[in-house]
Amino acid sequence: MAPSAAFARSGAGSPGIAWWYNWAAQATGGDSSLEFVPMIWGSGSLTATVPSAADFVLGFNEPNFKAQADLTTAQAAMDWPAVERIAGTTMPRAAELVSPAVNFCGSASDPSQCSDPTVTDPYTYLTDFFAACTGCNVDYVAVHWYNCDLPSLQAYIDGSSGSGGLAGFVQFGKPIWLTEFSCDSSHSVADQLAYMQVAVPYLESNPHVYRYAWFSASGIPNAELANADGSVTELGAAYVALPASCP
Repeated sequence: MAPSAAFARSGAGSPGIAWWYNWAAQATGGDSSLEFVPMIWGSGSLTATVPSAADFVLGFNEPNFKAQADLTTAQAAMDWPAVERIAGTTMPRAAELVSPAVNFCGSASDPSQCSDPTVTDPYTYLTDFFAACTGCNVDYVAVHWYNCDLPSLQAYIDGSSGSGGLAGFVQFGKPIWLTEFSCDSSHSVADQLAYMQVAVPYLESNPHVYRYAWFSASGIPNAELANADGSVTELGAAYVALPASCP
């Protein structure tokens, strides 16, 4: 697996890595025996082609962030039919589509990093996207999360009540792909391991979570699961060894 890729797991009754992606429409490197999932990263990728055998196509990467795909909900909805056309070229049938991947881009007090300063949370972004994209084909919801504790991950995905509670992504009624998660760059390898060891069992047991991928890239060195030469780090060995229980 290339060290710039996200290491992904899909329960198959035994430990290991079952699929991967690299934020691009085509695989570069990686293990050819593993399923590669292509991504249409943003508006600049709308003429891309994906592997003909792809079963899934990931949508835009953090379009609510200025520093990422940088698309308002109206722009994302306008571009989505092109993503559908790309997914429709796969064989022997059209690939299933995963929504734009979102996270909190800011807050009411600081919306400076958001593509639309009036939309700072991922729940509102997806709600507005679906409202603007009436009739669009979206089979799954993709999300990212970088807190380093299990309760916040649970609340983020499933929702929580009370003052300041999170709305959760279960509200959209679609299976969830957590396509980026780990502790942020301020945490040690030990912190990453401790979080991984509680987060993965939760994700494996959550019926709303279809797939997930640990973020393994140079932006967070202590979270990397592979070395530059492709060998597995201690953290990577622990990730691969965790049991899978999803069908």
